[in-house]
Amino acid sequence: SIAMPVNPGRALMVFFSLRVTNMIFSEDLFNKSSPEYKALEQRFLELLVPYLQSNLSHFENLEILNFRNGSIVVNSRMKFGKPVARGVTTTVYLILEDFCNTAYQTMNLAIDKYSLDVESDQADPCKFQACNEYAECKVNKWSGEAECVCNAGYFSVDGLPCQSICELQTDFCLNDGKCDVIPGQGAICCRVGENWWYRGEHCEEYVSEPLVVGIAIASVAGFLLVASGVIFF
Repeated sequence: SIAMPVNPGRALMVFFSLRVTNMIFSEDLFNKSSPEYKALEQRFLELLVPYLQSNLSHFENLEILNFRNGSIVVNSRMKFGKPVARGVTTTVYLILEDFCNTAYQTMNLAIDKYSLDVESDQADPCKFQACNEYAECKVNKWSGEAECVCNAGYFSVDGLPCQSICELQTDFCLNDGKCDVIPGQGAICCRVGENWWYRGEHCEEYVSEPLVVGIAIASVAGFLLVASGVIFF
């Protein structure tokens, strides 16, 4: 076991990321409930936990946070059961670097040691979430857990990165409405001046001709009333 520095700090968690270059990423690895995700998660836990237990004092547990594309990027978090030194990240880095060097010979894992990233729990937890451009990472102020929250008009299905509702639900708009996502607003189907005979979130509500004519007449009358008032005064 590698000795920890003697000046104890406080109990903490350490985040780390590494990249496996001889594995191919698949979209099933976005879904934490998929058999492929669970199998790969179990494999890394079986490989890493004994190694960390035997080399780190006070190591308690390891959690695989997610897998991301880029060959396969493994984002993880380890927890220590007792207070450890603030410089523990350096120790963890050296241990993981050694793991990378031996992984290929012993486990047929090609890990890019230059991809290693180790940070303490003072780091931004959003860094290890890798949210896509249609999501925002938010940290729960009570639990400290980070998660990707989809922007308005975007949704995540089975753990996949956020996608437009227009792509996920091709029948979102009815009556030939055109689906568009407006930043900050969400998905719309009936733009002003288009699909004039329909309204509603999905262009599902038919607007009768008399009503349309009435609206048009009222609009013109209102304009003329305002114009005449301006001329009068």
